[in-house]
Amino acid sequence: MRLYGDGMVVHQSQTDEGVIEVVDTGDSRSMHFGTFPRQSSMRISMPHALELSYTQAMMGCLLLNPTPRRALVVGLGGGSVVKFLLHHFPDCQVDVIEYRQDVIDVAQSYFGVPTDNPNLNIQLGDGYLHVSRCFYDTDLSYDLLLVDAYDHNGMAASVGVQAFFDACAGIMTANGVLSINLWGSERANFNTTMQRINQSFDNRAMILPVENKGNVIALATNFDISHAQLKQLRSKVDDWEMRYQVNLPKALQNLIRQNRNFISRLFA
Repeated sequence: MRLYGDGMVVHQSQTDEGVIEVVDTGDSRSMHFGTFPRQSSMRISMPHALELSYTQAMMGCLLLNPTPRRALVVGLGGGSVVKFLLHHFPDCQVDVIEYRQDVIDVAQSYFGVPTDNPNLNIQLGDGYLHVSRCFYDTDLSYDLLLVDAYDHNGMAASVGVQAFFDACAGIMTANGVLSINLWGSERANFNTTMQRINQSFDNRAMILPVENKGNVIALATNFDISHAQLKQLRSKVDDWEMRYQVNLPKALQNLIRQNRNFISRLFA
């Protein structure tokens, strides 16, 4: 209670992996890992909507692939992105890899992550090892690969290494998009991670800043997209935004504003 102002703690548990607390504040329910920053948040009256600005920015990947058929989510949290995908793309197969069983349990018990949806497959394990196994041992390929692998200490170290991004590029379809949540205020780590993403994706990385937050979303593709192609999306983005409510016009504006050559030089 002391940490969360007017919020009411409705669940608290601790395992060897750390603390999980679920806090209700009005119509909002949030997951915390024992600290004030929200790891995930949902609107209780509309559980499939994306409440946090960084999760909305992650869905900027829909500008580059608006019809995903298979998605891999690395890091479940409260399941906001998972529920969004299942709601808006009911024919999309959503695979999830989550390191903590207690996170899976709380997401299902308190955040409405379904336990019986045939299009949802949640596995317990390490994100790096899972993506590597997908690359080396299977023929799986994904249209969207969404990475949000944080705990109370920060981003999981294994999902920031070069081999992880190499494997990500290897398991994406020809029109696939990687969307990864990064902590932009840690400039040295951020620059190193962007260098690695650009190396794996042949300098096709773009960034979406999250307004008034330290987060930055990196998008990367296995295909080229020109400035002209981005501008052509203006005719579609308002219809998409009516459907998804994730601030896609702002995301598109940010992508159009970027000069990819400048981004490549900046993180070279």
